[in-house]
Amino acid sequence: MCIDAESLANSHAAVDAQGQRAAHKYVEQCADIERTFMQMATSEDSGASPWTMLTSLDRPYPISVQGHTAKPFCFRIVFYAPTSPGTAFDLLANILRRPEWDELTESTRIIEHLGPGDAIHYIKAKPVWPTSARDSLLLSHLAAVQVNGARAYLNVSKSIVDDRVPEISDLVRMEAGIAGQLITRVTEEERRAMGLAGEHWCKVVQIADGDLKGWIPKSVIKFIATQALPRSLKKVCQQLAVLPPSSESAILRPATALSGDASTDLIKTTSSDVINPILAKPHVPILRRNAVPARSRWTMWLRVLMRYATPAVVAAITTLVFQMILGRRAARRMS
Repeated sequence: MCIDAESLANSHAAVDAQGQRAAHKYVEQCADIERTFMQMATSEDSGASPWTMLTSLDRPYPISVQGHTAKPFCFRIVFYAPTSPGTAFDLLANILRRPEWDELTESTRIIEHLGPGDAIHYIKAKPVWPTSARDSLLLSHLAAVQVNGARAYLNVSKSIVDDRVPEISDLVRMEAGIAGQLITRVTEEERRAMGLAGEHWCKVVQIADGDLKGWIPKSVIKFIATQALPRSLKKVCQQLAVLPPSSESAILRPATALSGDASTDLIKTTSSDVINPILAKPHVPILRRNAVPARSRWTMWLRVLMRYATPAVVAAITTLVFQMILGRRAARRMS
């Protein structure tokens, strides 16, 4: 995978020159995390890859999950979605729609819009038994980049500290080093080689690199990497399959078009609208798409109970049966 380095290095300056990106205090950090993410996302092309395969699926959508050889909480996921890059980017980059497809996310908020493509996001994750619930405060950066001479879309984020959003006592604040997706178009030759039916496909390279903080058993890490992540990505592919394919992103329209178009599902947030996660409820988009139904929560807990409690119940019943058999034999001998 070849990156247009000059285009990447000058992307921020070019946008500034067109007056489409408002300067903010995190603008340099956005440029840094963009460069870092692009290096991590394309590191498989180098001779010594730091990634090792953890699991892979071929059907219905090709999905592979790799783990970093030196970082236990760093994963690289590659999957192919049945739509065009613009459509995939607009769904994956819309933080308010993340609970629709990510089974590990409970709720999300836009804390502040910093400028076109840049924002501060708050994410509350669901607890995975037996660990505590976690949250994160992220600097989010969206951009269009050049990969192999073609337009690609980048959605990248990194943890920040902001006094307006303090840590909550019953939640563990995660620290995300680099996380996000790089979305590129799949050529006709690639579709044929992989046996992908249909005209519209895109490749998504997702990186999740961070420190979950607190105690995390290896079984939970394995569950997230080999089960939770593939299930979430399969779900997002199912959603993308029924959306109209578009090569262009609606979210990354020029600032003038974006400010007058509510169809992007982005909520304008001023400094007076900053949300304290302790006092306020999450932003709720149209049709409460950001809410997690009570039935879903009960179903999740039932699955956890069946997964971990069933072996103990079976063992107890087996022990009871053996005790009854031994008791009857002893009674027969005494008689």
